[in-house]
Formats: sequence, C-alpha cells, structure tokens
Amino acid sequence: MKLADSWVEHDAGLTRTTNFHDETDGWRGVDWEQYVLKKPNTSNKLLHELAREVRGVEKRRGRKFSVRQYRSIFCKWANVSAPFLRRGHDYFVEFLAKLDCVTVPKGETLQAAFERARLRAVPSEVLEIQSGELSLFASPCRELQEMAADQPIMLHQVSMGKLFGRSYRTIGNWIRALKTLGLLRLAEPARRCEKAARYFFVSRRE
Repeated sequence: MKLADSWVEHDAGLTRTTNFHDETDGWRGVDWEQYVLKKPNTSNKLLHELAREVRGVEKRRGRKFSVRQYRSIFCKWANVSAPFLRRGHDYFVEFLAKLDCVTVPKGETLQAAFERARLRAVPSEVLEIQSGELSLFASPCRELQEMAADQPIMLHQVSMGKLFGRSYRTIGNWIRALKTLGLLRLAEPARRCEKAARYFFVSRRE
C-alpha cells in the first residue's frame, strides 16, 4: 500500500468519527443541515451548495472563517452524511477546493435583485390585489428574471424568507399566489435536498 493511500484511509475514518469543539460565535448562520446527503451520488452538488452557503455567510460577516471553523462546519455535515460518503475519498479537501471555486455566494444574487427592486416601481400586475408584501416580493422576482435573461430563476424559500424576515411557508404562499396570477411559471420542479424549484417570471412590458 502506498503511503499516500494510507493517509487517505486514515483521514476518511477521522472525518466520520472525530468530534471537533465548536467555536460557538464563529460560524453561526451557516445552515449546513439543508445540504446533508439523503441519497448516493449527490455529494458533488450538495457540497458545492454548502460551499456557497459558507461563502455567503462570510460575505455578510465581512471576514473569512478559520481553518478550524471550516473543519467544524464540514465535520457536522460529514457526520450526518456519512452513510452516503465513499470510503477513501477526502471530502474535506474537496470542500476546501469548492470554496475556492465559488463565484456567486449564497444570497448574493438575491441581495442584488432586492437592491435593484427598491429603485423601481412594483410590477403593475400585483397592484390590483392590494397586498403590499406580495407586491414587494414580486419586484425582486422580476429583477432576478431580468438578470437571468432567458434562463429560469431559482426561488429558494429559506433564503428568501431570511431576506424578507418571513417563514419559508409564507414565501411558499407568495410563490403560489404569483403562480395563480400567472406571473410565475414553473420551469423545473424542486428536488428534495438537492435543489429549489426554478421559475420564469412572466410580466407585461412596463
């Protein structure tokens, strides 16, 4: 056995069993649980989304986490995801590599759409229902669609709930209301624990 192979096998066991002390004031806000693996062959996508989540929190707090904090976040994710992880694969190194590859931190595109929406009138189609909150929600949806051009937009209910200070169930109701009004058209259904649903925002030219 090559020495490098023995290191990998040793580290694979360490990833699954070692408990690291939390830095309680360090990485709060990282919602790692939503990226836990629920079935095989999903680690590439969900580990990338975890990396985006971490980068998003780092951007909001204005500084990066320490290596120890990265390891602590990762180990919480890996311990729960262990049944679907391949033995001998160094997922922590993969996680660090994905952190370097993140170009759009979680929430950044949504925040940009929210800021753009504040400078424009709300879509005229929602004014007649006289719901201020739904009108405000429709505005960043329109901005996301303009930013995405002809591609569908992702409406992640938990992320949007944090932005609006509402529960994900409320966001779900707003999405369904816009679908009823014909302003949102489903492009791709959600896949549980993998990705949020994708929509097209359909609006008359203003």
